[in-house]
Amino acid sequence: MCATGEKHLYETVKAELSCNGYTFAVSGKSVTHNGWKSFEDAFKRSFKIAGDKEEENGERKLPELSEGQAFEDVQTKTSEHFTSPPKHYTEDSLLSAMERAGAEDIGADAERKGLGTPATRADIIEKLVKDGFVKREKKQIIPTEDGLKLITVLPDVVKSPKLTADWENALTLVAKGELPMEDFMADIESMVSELIRTYHEVSDEQKKMFAREQETLGSCPNCGGQIVKGKFGAYCKNKCGMNVSRVMGAALTDAQVKDLLAGKKILLKGLKSKAGKPYDAYIIPSGTEEYRYTKDGEEKSGVQFKFVMEFPKKKPSGGKKK
Repeated sequence: MCATGEKHLYETVKAELSCNGYTFAVSGKSVTHNGWKSFEDAFKRSFKIAGDKEEENGERKLPELSEGQAFEDVQTKTSEHFTSPPKHYTEDSLLSAMERAGAEDIGADAERKGLGTPATRADIIEKLVKDGFVKREKKQIIPTEDGLKLITVLPDVVKSPKLTADWENALTLVAKGELPMEDFMADIESMVSELIRTYHEVSDEQKKMFAREQETLGSCPNCGGQIVKGKFGAYCKNKCGMNVSRVMGAALTDAQVKDLLAGKKILLKGLKSKAGKPYDAYIIPSGTEEYRYTKDGEEKSGVQFKFVMEFPKKKPSGGKKK
């Protein structure tokens, strides 16, 4: 009955009042036609369901106001309250916020509203998680330190959903033939060029913001520099070409890299023989050597560990001798 009922119509008023150098905001709501809300109200009364407090507060009707109106001898009082911090987004509330973002600035004729589409919004969140800008804690979506730093340095125009609204409105005009596609693309190119000109350099303060303390795993056996832990594996800070992340195609853990750099032997499991059979072997470092090979027509070269290989002793089968 609510879905097929008449429209619920109301008028809203928002006003700003100045008092002693301070600005106060007030809003009111006046229902002109209850419509489908009549059925909802009857349902709530029937089942004794309490109304929404925020909704009730929002329906207070303001007195008649006019711009420049002054009030004399107003009775005032000061009351102290405690505010609650904004709640973290959940995946559902974030998807909803993305759907509404900038919607009030997007024309009614626009093909879509908000950030992304219903099919891509969940993928956008997954990419943010994968890239380390947000993380999931139970049901909440929490910004990471990298996410907070990124949003701090990004230009305001890129962060604002108003940009999406402007583009959607422009695309609607392009679809109607009222705006040439070339003009739309020229505006985007101009905006990108201006952003590059304005933000082509990163300040020292911003560089420090993204600087990471790198864990040192040992000394480079090729040049004596520091081997540090990177996002995609360990590497030499002197960039001498020493490869310490893999041995015989097997990716090494940080602990294994440390042991090799310290001259200790490590056990690699699941290596493949030329016949494709798996085996385990101990790798004992014995200096370095250069390597060179061609992949996809491109020559690759660098330095890698030289090593001696030992095989674990096979355990006796446990059968009884006759």
